[in-house]
Amino acid sequence: MEKEKLVHELIQAYSEAYVKLGYSSLMGKIVALLIASPKPLSLDDIAEQLQMSKGPISQISRKLKDHLVIERVWVPGERKDYYKAAPDIFGQAFENYASSMKKNAELGARIGALAAESNLEDEQVKHIKNRMDEMKLFYNKMEKYNRDFIKSWKTEIKPSLKETSEA
Repeated sequence: MEKEKLVHELIQAYSEAYVKLGYSSLMGKIVALLIASPKPLSLDDIAEQLQMSKGPISQISRKLKDHLVIERVWVPGERKDYYKAAPDIFGQAFENYASSMKKNAELGARIGALAAESNLEDEQVKHIKNRMDEMKLFYNKMEKYNRDFIKSWKTEIKPSLKETSEA
Protein backbone atom coordinates (compact mmCIF):
# COMPACT_ATOMS: atom_id res chain seq x y z
CA MET A 1 0.00 0.00 0.00
CA GLU A 2 1.38 3.41 -0.88
CA LYS A 3 2.19 5.82 1.93
CA GLU A 4 -0.49 8.41 1.08
CA LYS A 5 -3.21 5.78 1.02
CA LEU A 6 -2.02 4.36 4.35
CA VAL A 7 -2.10 7.81 5.98
CA HIS A 8 -5.52 8.49 4.45
CA GLU A 9 -6.86 5.18 5.81
CA LEU A 10 -5.49 5.98 9.28
CA ILE A 11 -7.07 9.45 9.25
CA GLN A 12 -10.44 8.08 8.09
CA ALA A 13 -10.40 5.31 10.70
CA TYR A 14 -9.59 7.73 13.52
CA SER A 15 -12.19 10.19 12.28
CA GLU A 16 -14.88 7.51 12.41
CA ALA A 17 -13.69 6.15 15.77
CA TYR A 18 -13.74 9.60 17.39
CA VAL A 19 -17.27 10.23 16.10
CA LYS A 20 -18.41 6.91 17.58
CA LEU A 21 -16.95 8.00 20.93
CA GLY A 22 -18.89 11.25 20.78
CA TYR A 23 -16.06 13.53 19.68
CA SER A 24 -15.64 15.53 16.51
CA SER A 25 -14.30 13.86 13.41
CA LEU A 26 -11.75 16.68 13.11
CA MET A 27 -10.35 15.72 16.51
CA GLY A 28 -9.75 12.19 15.26
CA LYS A 29 -8.21 13.45 12.03
CA ILE A 30 -5.72 15.68 13.85
CA VAL A 31 -4.73 12.91 16.25
CA ALA A 32 -4.25 10.45 13.38
CA LEU A 33 -2.21 12.91 11.35
CA LEU A 34 0.09 13.60 14.29
CA ILE A 35 0.42 9.87 15.05
CA ALA A 36 1.42 9.31 11.42
CA SER A 37 3.95 12.14 11.34
CA PRO A 38 7.50 11.40 12.49
CA LYS A 39 8.12 15.15 12.80
CA PRO A 40 6.11 17.92 14.47
CA LEU A 41 3.60 19.71 12.26
CA SER A 42 2.58 23.36 12.32
CA LEU A 43 -1.07 24.36 12.33
CA ASP A 44 -0.57 25.41 8.70
CA ASP A 45 0.81 21.95 7.86
CA ILE A 46 -2.15 20.26 9.56
CA ALA A 47 -4.68 22.54 7.84
CA GLU A 48 -3.06 21.96 4.46
CA GLN A 49 -2.87 18.19 4.83
CA LEU A 50 -6.46 17.94 6.06
CA GLN A 51 -7.61 20.53 3.50
CA MET A 52 -9.37 22.62 6.14
CA SER A 53 -9.16 26.15 7.44
CA LYS A 54 -6.72 26.90 10.23
CA GLY A 55 -9.30 28.25 12.74
CA PRO A 56 -11.00 24.95 13.64
CA ILE A 57 -7.63 23.17 13.52
CA SER A 58 -6.25 25.61 16.10
CA GLN A 59 -9.31 25.30 18.35
CA ILE A 60 -9.33 21.49 18.34
CA SER A 61 -5.54 21.35 18.77
CA ARG A 62 -5.86 23.41 21.96
CA LYS A 63 -8.45 20.96 23.31
CA LEU A 64 -6.25 17.98 22.47
CA LYS A 65 -3.29 19.71 24.13
CA ASP A 66 -5.38 20.44 27.24
CA HIS A 67 -6.20 16.72 27.41
CA LEU A 68 -2.47 15.88 27.06
CA VAL A 69 -3.00 13.84 23.88
CA ILE A 70 -0.82 16.13 21.78
CA GLU A 71 1.85 18.59 22.78
CA ARG A 72 3.17 21.85 21.43
CA VAL A 73 6.86 21.74 20.66
CA TRP A 74 9.47 24.31 19.80
CA VAL A 75 11.17 23.98 16.44
CA PRO A 76 14.46 25.90 16.29
CA GLY A 77 14.32 28.85 13.93
CA GLU A 78 10.51 28.75 13.66
CA ARG A 79 8.00 31.20 15.12
CA LYS A 80 4.95 29.03 14.41
CA ASP A 81 3.41 26.62 16.89
CA TYR A 82 4.25 23.01 16.11
CA TYR A 83 2.52 19.94 17.48
CA LYS A 84 3.25 16.26 17.84
CA ALA A 85 1.46 13.29 19.37
CA ALA A 86 2.21 12.97 23.08
CA PRO A 87 4.90 10.38 23.83
CA ASP A 88 2.32 8.21 25.62
CA ILE A 89 -0.68 9.22 23.53
CA PHE A 90 -2.46 5.88 23.92
CA GLY A 91 -1.95 5.69 27.68
CA GLN A 92 -3.08 9.31 28.06
CA ALA A 93 -6.16 8.78 25.88
CA PHE A 94 -7.05 5.77 28.02
CA GLU A 95 -6.56 7.79 31.21
CA ASN A 96 -8.88 10.46 29.81
CA TYR A 97 -11.46 7.78 29.02
CA ALA A 98 -10.98 6.10 32.41
CA SER A 99 -11.69 9.37 34.22
CA SER A 100 -15.22 9.20 32.83
CA MET A 101 -15.66 5.90 34.71
CA LYS A 102 -15.11 7.74 37.98
CA LYS A 103 -17.66 10.36 36.95
CA ASN A 104 -20.17 7.62 36.14
CA ALA A 105 -19.61 6.02 39.57
CA GLU A 106 -20.13 9.43 41.21
CA LEU A 107 -23.33 9.93 39.20
CA GLY A 108 -24.67 6.54 40.34
CA ALA A 109 -23.82 7.37 43.96
CA ARG A 110 -25.43 10.82 43.79
CA ILE A 111 -28.66 9.74 42.12
CA GLY A 112 -28.81 6.59 44.27
CA ALA A 113 -28.56 8.77 47.39
CA LEU A 114 -31.33 11.03 46.11
CA ALA A 115 -33.52 7.99 45.48
CA ALA A 116 -32.75 6.67 48.98
CA GLU A 117 -33.96 9.98 50.45
CA SER A 118 -37.17 9.72 48.44
CA ASN A 119 -40.22 7.58 48.98
CA LEU A 120 -38.78 4.05 48.78
CA GLU A 121 -42.28 2.59 48.73
CA ASP A 122 -42.66 3.75 45.14
CA GLU A 123 -41.77 1.01 42.65
CA GLN A 124 -40.01 3.35 40.20
CA VAL A 125 -37.96 5.03 42.94
CA LYS A 126 -36.84 1.59 44.22
CA HIS A 127 -35.97 0.62 40.66
CA ILE A 128 -33.92 3.80 40.13
CA LYS A 129 -32.07 3.29 43.41
CA ASN A 130 -31.25 -0.32 42.55
CA ARG A 131 -30.02 0.61 39.07
CA MET A 132 -27.92 3.48 40.42
CA ASP A 133 -26.41 1.22 43.10
CA GLU A 134 -25.54 -1.24 40.33
CA MET A 135 -24.09 1.58 38.22
CA LYS A 136 -21.94 2.78 41.11
CA LEU A 137 -20.60 -0.72 41.80
CA PHE A 138 -19.94 -1.38 38.12
CA TYR A 139 -18.01 1.83 37.49
CA ASN A 140 -16.10 1.63 40.78
CA LYS A 141 -14.92 -1.83 39.71
CA MET A 142 -14.06 -0.55 36.22
CA GLU A 143 -12.12 2.33 37.75
CA LYS A 144 -10.04 -0.12 39.80
CA TYR A 145 -9.30 -2.25 36.71
CA ASN A 146 -8.43 0.90 34.77
CA ARG A 147 -6.04 2.13 37.49
CA ASP A 148 -4.35 -1.28 37.61
CA PHE A 149 -4.06 -1.36 33.82
CA ILE A 150 -2.61 2.18 33.62
CA LYS A 151 -0.08 1.31 36.33
CA SER A 152 0.94 -1.82 34.41
CA TRP A 153 1.08 0.11 31.13
CA LYS A 154 3.30 2.83 32.56
CA THR A 155 5.62 0.66 34.63
CA GLU A 156 5.88 -2.58 32.63
CA ILE A 157 4.55 -2.41 29.09
CA LYS A 158 5.34 1.10 27.81
CA PRO A 159 8.94 1.15 29.12
CA SER A 160 9.62 -2.10 27.29
CA LEU A 161 8.65 -0.59 23.94
CA LYS A 162 11.40 1.02 21.93
CA GLU A 163 10.52 4.59 21.01
CA THR A 164 10.57 4.75 17.23
CA SER A 165 11.19 8.47 17.02
CA GLU A 166 11.83 11.36 19.33
CA ALA A 167 10.90 14.43 17.37
